[in-house]
Amino acid sequence: MAGPADVRLHREIEDIAVGEDFSTLAGDFLMIDRPVVDFLPTHGERMTRRFQQLMASVQGVEVLPHDPHETFGALTRTAADRLMFIDIEATGFTPGTPLFLVGVVVECKGELRVRQLLARDYSEEAALLFELRRILAYSESVVSFNGKTYDLPYVRDRMGFFGYDFPAELAHIDLLHEGRRRYKGRLPNCKLQTLERAICKRGRTGDIPGEAIPDAYHAFVRTGNAIEIRDILHHNALDLVSLVEIVLFMLEGKNL
Repeated sequence: MAGPADVRLHREIEDIAVGEDFSTLAGDFLMIDRPVVDFLPTHGERMTRRFQQLMASVQGVEVLPHDPHETFGALTRTAADRLMFIDIEATGFTPGTPLFLVGVVVECKGELRVRQLLARDYSEEAALLFELRRILAYSESVVSFNGKTYDLPYVRDRMGFFGYDFPAELAHIDLLHEGRRRYKGRLPNCKLQTLERAICKRGRTGDIPGEAIPDAYHAFVRTGNAIEIRDILHHNALDLVSLVEIVLFMLEGKNL
């Protein structure tokens, strides 16, 4: 996380995010597209193989092993490249405030990739959502953490604001609820980073707190200093790769 000395430095968005302008009929935004291995250099390739093996093994299965609460049934009818993991970042915590970042993990040509759609100012939200709608329409199932209460309703609301229809046929797996069913009483809480420490065996040092993210984004828009956007992008990407790892852990039948 950027410290006081870092914040005094001025960094352009191009200095901290390797991405490209992505054009849509609704305008442009910044698309950042990186392989999962960039974030998990020691085991990202192995995680990708585990993901591919899992998705191949569950296709058409009537009853999934290691799924006691029947949470993951949608995966049996979802192609690997049509499963999407999602995590969003917004400019506030109340309905109606704009989104500025949507991160997804998708499989593309046998590789798991982290794709982050970033609005560099408030005017780029429409273009970001335009492309997100296309990604959602292609997907058959989506995995989130608290997405049934927060992420997907938020996206639906913001799409409605711009007159976009939200894709109707989309199965949703929310890992918050499955985490509570499996681990309540066994962990201090069932927050994502608690599951991350217990399941992925890693913690975060200097991670930007979620409650600080809206103010950091507003400061970036106001000043053009992208130093804290670096931290937000990293926070978002780690949330995403943890979702993938948690699904694998659960469906491979592993125990805490």
